[in-house]
Amino acid sequence: MKMTKSATRRRLPLRASAASLSAVAMVIAACGGSSGGSGGSSGGSTPPSTEVRLQSLSSPEKMTSGDDTLVQVAMADDSPVTGVSIRLNGTDVTAKFQKASKGNASLGLLTGLNRGDNLVEVNDAGGEGKLRASLKLTAYPVQGPILYAPQEPSFHCQTDTFNIYPGGPTLTSGPNNDPNCAAPTRVDWVYHDATKAGTAVWQPYDPAKPPANVELTTLQDGTKVPYIVRLETGVINRGIYQLAVLGDPVKNPNPTPLNPPAGFNGKLVYPFGQSCGSGWYVQGRVMGPVGGSAASSNGTAGDNNALNDLPLSQGFAVANSTLNYFGQNCNHIISAETMMMVKERFIKANGPVLYTMGWGNSGSAMQQSMIADTYPGLLDGIVLLNGFPDNTSPASVEGRLFYNYQLNHTKTGTTQNATYAPVPNTAYDPSYDNATAAARLSDPTLVTWTNSELAAASGYSTYHSIRQQASFWAGRTDSVLRPINAGDRDNVTAGTGNSSVFSAVIGTNEKYSPANVVASAPMGKLPAPPVSALPANPNGLRPNVSDHNKNTLGVEPTGFGRSYTANVGLQYGLNSLNTGQITMAQFIDLNKKIGGQDIDGNMSTERMQPDLEGLKNAYQTGMIMYGGAGLAQTAVLNLDNLNNEFSGAGDLHLKFFHYMIRARIAAATGSFDNHVMWNGVANIPAFKQDPNANHATPVQAPRPAMTGRQLVGQQKAFAAMDQWLTSLANDKSSTPLKTKVVKSKPTTLVDGCFGATTAGAADDFIAEPQVFGGFNTVFIKGNGSKSPAGTVGVSATPSRCNAMAPASSYPRFDAGEPMTGRTMQCQLKPVNAEDYDGYAAANPGWVGVQRTADLAALSAVFPTGVCDFTKPGMQEQPLAGTWIQITGLNQRKIGHPLTVAP
Repeated sequence: MKMTKSATRRRLPLRASAASLSAVAMVIAACGGSSGGSGGSSGGSTPPSTEVRLQSLSSPEKMTSGDDTLVQVAMADDSPVTGVSIRLNGTDVTAKFQKASKGNASLGLLTGLNRGDNLVEVNDAGGEGKLRASLKLTAYPVQGPILYAPQEPSFHCQTDTFNIYPGGPTLTSGPNNDPNCAAPTRVDWVYHDATKAGTAVWQPYDPAKPPANVELTTLQDGTKVPYIVRLETGVINRGIYQLAVLGDPVKNPNPTPLNPPAGFNGKLVYPFGQSCGSGWYVQGRVMGPVGGSAASSNGTAGDNNALNDLPLSQGFAVANSTLNYFGQNCNHIISAETMMMVKERFIKANGPVLYTMGWGNSGSAMQQSMIADTYPGLLDGIVLLNGFPDNTSPASVEGRLFYNYQLNHTKTGTTQNATYAPVPNTAYDPSYDNATAAARLSDPTLVTWTNSELAAASGYSTYHSIRQQASFWAGRTDSVLRPINAGDRDNVTAGTGNSSVFSAVIGTNEKYSPANVVASAPMGKLPAPPVSALPANPNGLRPNVSDHNKNTLGVEPTGFGRSYTANVGLQYGLNSLNTGQITMAQFIDLNKKIGGQDIDGNMSTERMQPDLEGLKNAYQTGMIMYGGAGLAQTAVLNLDNLNNEFSGAGDLHLKFFHYMIRARIAAATGSFDNHVMWNGVANIPAFKQDPNANHATPVQAPRPAMTGRQLVGQQKAFAAMDQWLTSLANDKSSTPLKTKVVKSKPTTLVDGCFGATTAGAADDFIAEPQVFGGFNTVFIKGNGSKSPAGTVGVSATPSRCNAMAPASSYPRFDAGEPMTGRTMQCQLKPVNAEDYDGYAAANPGWVGVQRTADLAALSAVFPTGVCDFTKPGMQEQPLAGTWIQITGLNQRKIGHPLTVAP
């Protein structure tokens, strides 16, 4: 292990993509007679000088962290750089530049930058040479902030629990009291030992005593090299980062941009960590795994933090940070900021990269799509596993509303506690279920619902998706630690695993609890009282996305982060009503009683009201991902990777989110040629019909179990994205990036799904356009939404892929929202009988007195009106621009305002 200077004192790496670098470079043409020219005579007898191009390879958008930056000087005609002098803030630094290993450009790692603005100038050599090019850079602290200020307080260090490699030391041996959680940067060498299992495949390498069993790995060009990895670990932007790349500890222990690691193929993979709804206010102690390797522990491959076998074994480099794990930091701007700075560190240490590929599952997919759209150039291509467009979906909250409706307002439906896996709480008290079930069954005022009818009205394919959303996923958004069996909830939706999820390093005395907290309350009473397992602490830390993004969203008068979720006017179950899956009586009762929840997550009889300021800020800053900015010119490969519609367990990771990403790109740009989707990339057991499925769902044909599919799919996705991005990087034409992205896509990379035959067989992949739908026609009749063309199925007969792996809906789509899913609060219109044309067609007797009475009842349920999805939602708007800097509470700078045609 070799110690280097603390990352708080010196930073080294990153590289922006060609797209963003073109914006960074400030080039002054040196043609005769032009401004900044090299002095051609007025008669033009002196030939014009070749244009000089000056750019920072490591610092996008003229923002650099620390006191150094990697700069490139090149001639427009690709000739060698000669006859120039280079200055940094007036000091000659020409000697720092050397010809790059490839091409004729010259590279120089410029150190000693001043905090704030710095000026790099290229002049003709000698004396008062004419200015040929200049570049202004702004240097920020290596621990930030750059994009998100001020930094979040109550930030807990975890360097003493972060293991450098499996079985290795922690970054610091004891607690870290540095205000930025900084620690000395270190370099370790590890090797891959195929004779080991799990994370033990990574062993420390001692150059003085080389082990005998170092594995050989095959690079992309077929070369075999020892599988030895250089692993750099330190702290940047308060997060723990790691850089991993194949290397030689003897011949090149300390690579530089002019002497990069020999085994490095020039391509960088940046995996992001999953989740959102746990951790909070911490530095973090883990990173997101890549997966996709046959000998692994984080899934199946021995991966540990940045030690990811799939890319490293082929010569790719990996960079990552604990603040790129949404389970520890659910803020897309902090994630982008951290990724930018870590990538910068990599480039300054190892040299320019050909491209950067994003990769990851679930919450990592959120980060990739949000960062790609708002901060274009940081990621050239993204691979989304179980993808989401952003971290703002109300699906889980609305799952809780459906579940609460069942528990308190219906008869005959059973909550079926503990009948599915995973069971969020092992402790089970059946008294609530049994007592309320008996009371509900004997109450003549309650409407009868079956679990399948509830599934239909929610849009989910199975009732258990409602329950899983309510009990686990929505519970993780709570701001309050609930005791088990808290008054407004079924027993599975409270306790340390399912509400107010904090890291263990956060003390109880720091956690929020309402001022008027009560320890318990009668079950099933609404509006729910503020039940909490903790004593009152109204100024404590709140673990939710709104409070974690206060600077972006702004704050309410209470000091809490502004909300961006509302449900006024939503006609839950509208599509199910119009397709004959529920009755008008059920529809009216559901919408009358479904209610909402307050800012603490307590159930309420009232719908959730919109915070217009919070909504506006969420749209403008990309918290509600747009899709028409940077994402529209990014290579995107979207994989389902799970098959929860069939599991009977229910889950948040459902296919409609994948189609939602596509729909947003299509709605904003009119096409989605840069977006490829694969389905059926999942390991699933033999299919068994779920008895709690939507009752209108046709019986699916039995199918054998699919094993090994996920591994094969991930490996194929990695190879396909590499081929795509390599072709894109090698396109040096002046064609617009969006056009080049589509042009560079391999002809073999198309939409499709994997079949149920032998894993890896040639006929496994069905090439077919992927559109939302599949269970039956319930999603294409009665919804009435204006979803973008090519994103929703329009045929009564499912496609081959959708027949085999159909996708469920979700509450807002069933209520009429377009597939884009960006409308957090709809605009309203009066109750109109035309909304129920499907119901009227199927029920010819719905006329006269009954029709009048039902419409009057609906008008009473919706006194301010129902959703009008032909119009944009309240405050719904495109992203304000790209490269946004949050400079204070509800204050921002827009790097590049977005111009959108009316």
